[in-house]
Amino acid sequence: MNVLIVNTIYYPQGGAPIYGLKLAELLEKKGHTPIPFSMQNPKNIETQYSKYFVDFIDFNEKLRNKTPKKMLDVVGRIFHFTEAKRNIERLLEDEQIDIVHLNNFLHHISLSIIEPIARRNIPLVWTLHDHILVCPNTNLFDDKRGEPCSRCTNSFKRIVLPLLRKCKKGSFGASALASAEALYIAMKKPHKIPKYFISPSEFLKNQHKKMGFDISRFAVVPNFVDCAEFEPHPEPGNYALYFGRLSSEKGLGFLIKAFAKLNNKKLLIVGTGAQENKLKKIAESLNVPVEFAGFLRGEALRKVIYNSRFVIVSSVCYENAPLAILESFASGKPVLASDIGGIPELVTDDVGSLFPPQDADAIAQTVKNLWDNDNKIKEMGIRARKVAEERFSPEVHLEKILEIYRRAINGSAK
Repeated sequence: MNVLIVNTIYYPQGGAPIYGLKLAELLEKKGHTPIPFSMQNPKNIETQYSKYFVDFIDFNEKLRNKTPKKMLDVVGRIFHFTEAKRNIERLLEDEQIDIVHLNNFLHHISLSIIEPIARRNIPLVWTLHDHILVCPNTNLFDDKRGEPCSRCTNSFKRIVLPLLRKCKKGSFGASALASAEALYIAMKKPHKIPKYFISPSEFLKNQHKKMGFDISRFAVVPNFVDCAEFEPHPEPGNYALYFGRLSSEKGLGFLIKAFAKLNNKKLLIVGTGAQENKLKKIAESLNVPVEFAGFLRGEALRKVIYNSRFVIVSSVCYENAPLAILESFASGKPVLASDIGGIPELVTDDVGSLFPPQDADAIAQTVKNLWDNDNKIKEMGIRARKVAEERFSPEVHLEKILEIYRRAINGSAK
């Protein structure tokens, strides 16, 4: 079958784009034809379908240098993006599409693409990688206050509360745009659009229900990791590892403060982000042996995972299904993580440990309990690799996705 995969980004950056690229690889190996629809970017992977991609836009740049024209560009992009509608029309005229698989696309591509697809009666499925349909800030996190938030339990609150709380980037302008998009989403009624929503976790599904969303067509399909890309290294290294984005919702300030209590045990932080300088100052002020390795990917990233003692995920937001956890498991590494969001569905006591979020003392104690127990670390790592192979394999994932495609195409009930 020909599968149109829609994602804002068409290169490996972040969970949703990586998922879309890897899903395309799996489909192609099974004899299907994945066709991308995305946004132009110099970093994009080459594809014959790039002629249909929409123009690039940098929302941060537009919002930093506010002019009437730039603000109109942003508003037009989100609410009535003519180019996206026109380009998807051309693609659908040129290609026979059996099913459309939406991922993260709302801000940069917009719901403008839905009407041409629906008019042709092409079935859609939509994988939700975040909470954009129930949270104007997408991640159930209040940026201004630096805390989890699930107050927007109906459309009215989703329109009004961001304006009152300035929860997106702590900015009234960004929050106003988020409120306007929430109004647009409410008017478009996206819960009626796809045949199925695909949720990577039970948490995301249940949270949508709690926040007033119709989940009657939700299917839970966990993310996957290709263990063939990772070597199992259960032998404990000499440092704890965090890898990912350096932003406030990742709780790295608490993690650094925890290591200040741990008698010179080493922490390696891999990644970049808005909080990088602030985190370095915290580490320096507390005299903590933290090494910041910057952004790594590919073999360089795998090497630092292999050489770690274990991986720590200290998020203070409602994480959905972090890929970092699955990649750690595939590498034969236990994971110590915050007991929040969808994380407990992945991290059980045979492959790691959970601690309360935003609690440096609890993080320190969890690390201390495991650090000197080499045998336990190794046993957990061996078990983590087995869990990755059995529960989160590409084959298991693709079988579930193809079954959803078949049901959507055939109009079958769930």
